[in-house]
Amino acid sequence: MTNNKKILSTLLITLALSACGSSSTDNKADNATDKAAKELVKQEQESSPEQAATKLVATPTLTDDKMTEVKQKLKDDFSDWQRGRVQFLNLEGGFYGIITDSGQKILPMNMAKEFAQNGAVVRIKGKVKNVMTIQQWGTPFTITDIELISPGNKVKEADM
Repeated sequence: MTNNKKILSTLLITLALSACGSSSTDNKADNATDKAAKELVKQEQESSPEQAATKLVATPTLTDDKMTEVKQKLKDDFSDWQRGRVQFLNLEGGFYGIITDSGQKILPMNMAKEFAQNGAVVRIKGKVKNVMTIQQWGTPFTITDIELISPGNKVKEADM
């Protein structure tokens, strides 16, 4: 029995010491890993300041002044007479849009039915309307004046 007690106590002491040793080794490994990670981050920041600057510039934001300026420019673009072609678009149930000679897409919110002619050339004047639409096409626009320059084709109700 004394022999068994000696073996058992030796095993317990060995087990206890190995547990203590692995704990200190793990802590050293964790500290080494943390130091290596910090060093890697530091090296990356030092070696590429251009990339760090790019990350800061990559997400531009508009200030209130800049946003107001952009909105005003958009309104100014549409404040005078615009010439364009009426086009029937068979999306979201069908609607009429106007593509100006300069290529801008205008979504008329109040165009009279007599001007709803696919291919018609019109002159329009009005204001940009700040709303969201289901069409998600063009700039919503309230027409104040419209003139027919040349007629187009009327779209059949069955095609809408």
